[in-house]
Amino acid sequence: MWRRVFEAARYCLVSRHANVTAIFSVCGAILAMAVGFTVDFGYAVNINQRLNQAADTAVLAAVSVTAADASGGFANAISGGHFYAYGMQSWSVNTAGLPIQVTPNLSVVANSSGGATATLTYSASVPTYFAGLIGINSIPISGTATATSKPLTYIRYYILVDISQSMGIGATTTDMQNLYNRVVQYGQGTGGESGCVFGCHVAESTQTYSNEYLAHNISPYITLRIDSASSAIDSIISSAISAENSTSPNIAIGLYTMSDYPSATVTQVFAPTTNLSSHTSVSVSLGSNTSSGIGDTDFTDQITNFTTNYLSAQGTGASSSSPLNYVFLITDGLSDVSCTSGTTGYYYGHCAAAFSSSLCQQMKAKATVGVIYTTYLPIYANNTSSNGYETSYTHLVAPYVSSIPGNLQACASSSAYYYEASDGPSISTAMQTIFQNSEQFARLTQ
Repeated sequence: MWRRVFEAARYCLVSRHANVTAIFSVCGAILAMAVGFTVDFGYAVNINQRLNQAADTAVLAAVSVTAADASGGFANAISGGHFYAYGMQSWSVNTAGLPIQVTPNLSVVANSSGGATATLTYSASVPTYFAGLIGINSIPISGTATATSKPLTYIRYYILVDISQSMGIGATTTDMQNLYNRVVQYGQGTGGESGCVFGCHVAESTQTYSNEYLAHNISPYITLRIDSASSAIDSIISSAISAENSTSPNIAIGLYTMSDYPSATVTQVFAPTTNLSSHTSVSVSLGSNTSSGIGDTDFTDQITNFTTNYLSAQGTGASSSSPLNYVFLITDGLSDVSCTSGTTGYYYGHCAAAFSSSLCQQMKAKATVGVIYTTYLPIYANNTSSNGYETSYTHLVAPYVSSIPGNLQACASSSAYYYEASDGPSISTAMQTIFQNSEQFARLTQ
């Protein structure tokens, strides 16, 4: 029909025959009809576009997480008709101002991922004005829209931080140099302790201040490993706030510290919570220490304590009561142990040992475990490599430098969840990488 109308109009425009008045009268009518058809067609297209937009919005509403949460999950939202009701309500709101009333066909079914798929189709006839003069009273329009949604994945992160005194060394080689200079400046220690940056975190009888005091309370501020850990935790919380669902918070984070206090080997800084905005500036301090050794690392007791008393059973991620669990362990991997005859790591009654990966089996039964190994930077006597390593580093750390990485990597659930952080900035990078890996894994399993 449209082709014939436009062919007639074209004929009138190019014709050079006689009887101009008669021809113009006929052609004028045809041209007017063509313009009228164009108006009718444009009107129908406009309504079609608005209906398509309403259809898109309706199917998105029909598989929304809000609808699922309001009815206790995707399965209930489908069987109870809640998804359908949300979709139809959206359609009604977005088509209320149209000159025609259209009743769509909306279906919502479960999909293979455990979520829902909504499909909406509609067909209608838009009445014409000009085309009606030749018996064309309406123009047919139709549309289809589909949306698919997966269940919201609920995740619970447990951040477990080693706050033993060895986390008090400088975060970078520059920080270690600055700490050494400051210790010398304030006359800390005597003999081999003068200017030390390791093994002298406690103010001994010859010291007025601990190294932590010198680093944090005298300007300019010196960043320690524990400060970098705090910054990394802050970055994870910020990322979680951005990643979680705003209407149905699905990411909870809890923070725990390990230090050999007399009353507890693990301290809960805050329990897993979705109210992350209250914890956007975390400050983790080194554990209290005395010359008697309080503040040391006892991984056997600490990992057992944490797993037994704080870590919930692994869930499916399908609901807030059954979240997927992730543990992020931040540690230098060196444990303080009782000295026995022939102990390798021994110095002045202080003995050390490498982290044992067997301790992680109980955690892996309840969670995916990620490990960030805060590697020791070389620590030199009087901070000069020509003087060799500081004695405490030589006896307590060096014997285990080669074994700690492998043991900690074996603790992680996979290689994607293990990173070595050689300095402070890399701790934050490692935390972010593991967090992103966990987010991706959670999406793939749902």
